Formats: sequence, structure tokens, C-alpha cells
Amino acid sequence: MPKTSTITKEMIIDAAFEIVKTEGFIALSARNAAKKMGCSTQPIYWIYENMEVLKQDVISHMTIFLNHQIHSYKKTGKPFLDVGLGYIHVAFTEPILFKSIYVDNIYNIKLKDILPNAAVIEAMSKELDIPENKLQDLASKSWIFAHGLASLVAAEMIEYDEEKIEQLLYSFFEDISKKTNQIQ
Repeated sequence: MPKTSTITKEMIIDAAFEIVKTEGFIALSARNAAKKMGCSTQPIYWIYENMEVLKQDVISHMTIFLNHQIHSYKKTGKPFLDVGLGYIHVAFTEPILFKSIYVDNIYNIKLKDILPNAAVIEAMSKELDIPENKLQDLASKSWIFAHGLASLVAAEMIEYDEEKIEQLLYSFFEDISKKTNQIQ
């Protein structure tokens, strides 16, 4: 009687995630995932009907991982600033994943999909004494600036210096906040 497979969907996703994390999304194949797990490709195709379904599961896993890393970064006690710093920190610590999701845009996301969530916007509104409806423009401009810094960090075009980056973000954030307040 042949041995039953002990390969699970979670094992496949974890192996595929590790490949993407270290080699980039382009390196993800059934053969590479099987090699990483020390098995043939057969268990992968028993569980996944095709590579596109596996890739979607890996993208979903990557997004959850990156969002957790970004939103758990707490340094300043200012939610909006911490999210921006977390985003840039992820670009530094996970440049391959960052580039796959936020630069190569393999997930086909839009800016509105990655802007800070309602809880961060609400906290920011209280912190700055700006009505929430005025914060959309502020959030977009701030996020574009943070994304530019993060992309430069991920590409190693600028050195990751957390203190300097915090000062840059804070300065930009303050300038754009003042302009938003003047518009009210």
C-alpha cells in the first residue's frame, strides 16, 4: 500500500512564500516549491488545480504578512506616522516582498487599497483636529511621499536611517497638515 501524502496546503503556501520572500515572485513554480519541501510536484497538483490558484494564495499570504508587519510597527505613538514608518521599515526588512506587492504590483492594488484604515484615520483626525472628510487628501499625499521613500529604501537608492526617515516623514506630515488646516 502506498504511503499517503503528508503535504498540506499550508506547507505548500509556506514553501512558496519562502521562495518569493528570498528569490522574488518570478521564482515561484511548482518545481521550486516541491524542491523546497523535498517532494515531487505531484502533491502540489493534487491540492492545487493550477499554479494561478497557488499564486493567488501566496499573494494573499504575502499581503497579510506585510500588513501585519506594517501595522504592528509602533515607534512614535502617532498612528499615521507609525504606519508610514512601518511601511518604510518593511521596504528595508523585506525588500523583495515589498517590491513584489507595492512596486511590481502583482496584486493589481490601487492607492485606495493601501491607505490607512478607518481606525488610523479616526485617530489622526483627533490628533490633528481635522475632520475625517478632510483627511483623504492628506492621507493620499502623505502615503505617496511614504511610498516614494519606501521604494527608494527597497531599491537601496538611499540608506535606511530610521531617525532621518522619521524626521522626513514627520516634517512632511506636519507641512501637509498645516496646509490642510488652512483650507478648513
